[in-house]
Amino acid sequence: MKRLNRLVLTLFALVLALGLSWRPSTGVHLFPQVQAAGLDLDFRAFYDPDRKVDERTKSGSYKSLMKEVSLAMGSRMVGPAASLGALGVEIAYELSFVGTNSNASYWQDTASAPAATISTGQLRVRKGMPYGLQFGANLTHMYDSNMWAIGAEMKIAMIDGYKNIPDLAMRTSINVVLGNADLGMLIAGADFILSKSFGIAGVASLQPWAAYSFAFTHVSTHQIDVYPTEATIQPDLMLLKQLNESSHRIAFGLRVVVTRVSVGFEFLRSFTDDQNVMTGKIGVDF
Repeated sequence: MKRLNRLVLTLFALVLALGLSWRPSTGVHLFPQVQAAGLDLDFRAFYDPDRKVDERTKSGSYKSLMKEVSLAMGSRMVGPAASLGALGVEIAYELSFVGTNSNASYWQDTASAPAATISTGQLRVRKGMPYGLQFGANLTHMYDSNMWAIGAEMKIAMIDGYKNIPDLAMRTSINVVLGNADLGMLIAGADFILSKSFGIAGVASLQPWAAYSFAFTHVSTHQIDVYPTEATIQPDLMLLKQLNESSHRIAFGLRVVVTRVSVGFEFLRSFTDDQNVMTGKIGVDF
């Protein structure tokens, strides 16, 4: 168990270090785009020659697209509030379906095959610590694209394990999006979770929860070369403006644990973006 704990903590530290050290302007890509896929984004579609040189972008459409990408690549499965315990470890895979405005021009012009529903897969490791603390790391992939995200989270259970009182916890998370040469995206979040565990015949546990989530997204890129015509020799430069967007969300979910296997479902509604995310999960507890 001590070796497993050290392995989990090492993985968490590695993911956190990669996320905090990455910068979009370095030109180094951990997940390079070998071949364009249906949901890979070409930001040259936002080029607007009538604007100033340092802001040649259709900022309204760009902002809407980034909101939807942020929702797809952020953290999942907010709850339950109960901690894993000082020796607990959970390894889980989560599959999410995110609704998009695929008929909007910002999808039609930037992606070769826009989809009304984006699918993302997230591999997550969580490690329980003393005093209700819990740390986690995750790796997320948007299917039919070369976009990935690495992330880390910390949760503290302020009320945990009382018989007649619901569990209460707060979680913070950070995710960095990789895989697009022109995109730098950082997603930070804070969640307040209320849940309760119910034992079933001594062999299973039922854990429903509800949560409020706040997400903050920072988007930045370097300058992009644009050739307006086939005869253009010297490219025009387009700089996508930095974006700082916040979002308010509410989530409801259920986790069922039988022996060491857990399954779960979560519905998340973003009121700011008027969009939904549905997530299913299967995991193993140690």
